[in-house]
Amino acid sequence: MAEVPKLWAHEAAQGLLTLGLLVWLGASAGLMHPATGMIAGVAIFQAVVLVALRSTASVLLQKVRLASAYVVGLALFSTPRLVVPTLGLSVRDELLLGLDRTLWGETPAVLLAPFARPWLTELMSTCYLSYHLYFHGALAYALWQPLEKGRRLFEWMFTALPLGIAGYLLVPAEGPLKALQGSFGTPLSGGPITTLNDWVVRHGSAVYDVFPSLHVLMTCVLLEHDRREHPRRFRWMLPVAVGLIVSTVYLRYHYAVDLVAGFGVFVAVRYGWSWSERRAGRLSPSWQRAPRDR
Repeated sequence: MAEVPKLWAHEAAQGLLTLGLLVWLGASAGLMHPATGMIAGVAIFQAVVLVALRSTASVLLQKVRLASAYVVGLALFSTPRLVVPTLGLSVRDELLLGLDRTLWGETPAVLLAPFARPWLTELMSTCYLSYHLYFHGALAYALWQPLEKGRRLFEWMFTALPLGIAGYLLVPAEGPLKALQGSFGTPLSGGPITTLNDWVVRHGSAVYDVFPSLHVLMTCVLLEHDRREHPRRFRWMLPVAVGLIVSTVYLRYHYAVDLVAGFGVFVAVRYGWSWSERRAGRLSPSWQRAPRDR
């Protein structure tokens, strides 16, 4: 097994976000505040994993180390729900709506409202839920792959994720569904999948999770990874991903500028990650040239 880096890029990204939150909360809310304690717990978990596993040559333990990024990622994703009210941060829906109206005349969530149909809402809810299957399924599959292949996906995804969460904290917003309730006339209606999706969003969201769109950011990361590493899965998921991205505005969860920002972060992370891999001499053949169809 090749020498294992002492610190992977995603560990640095997650660590920097955790440290920044810890300092921010400690200075503003106090070291004894429950929110500060929660972030301190995440920091301790990160430190223990790094100290215990960073030097081991065991492939199994290195995969445990990769999997710990998933745990940290979920914990950090939940932080806006706690941090925004704790710090009294201003919700910025008016800013995002204003940008949409400046660029497109109106936010697409409102423009699409006249086209709402129960069958279309059910389809869009299915597409929106597919994000969770794609995200979690791809990560689970990556852990069964050789360590280097699994590392590429985990390192890239969990470097991008903290950047998206940082956006949630810097520009907290609730989205058109909550901020523009009076602009839609009637609520969306669908079937059982719509009901399930509503339940998942209510219980699993970070509340202030709008800018940038992680559905766009992480889906683009997955698609680019699959284009290089798993072309068959890429072909299957591409049309689903298009529906997924449309669903974020049809279901009234996002402003259009959120999607643009999510794609912009993806582009930055994609080229930054490739440059880092190339500099370290770890860029795989599939990332050095366009993949053959297989």
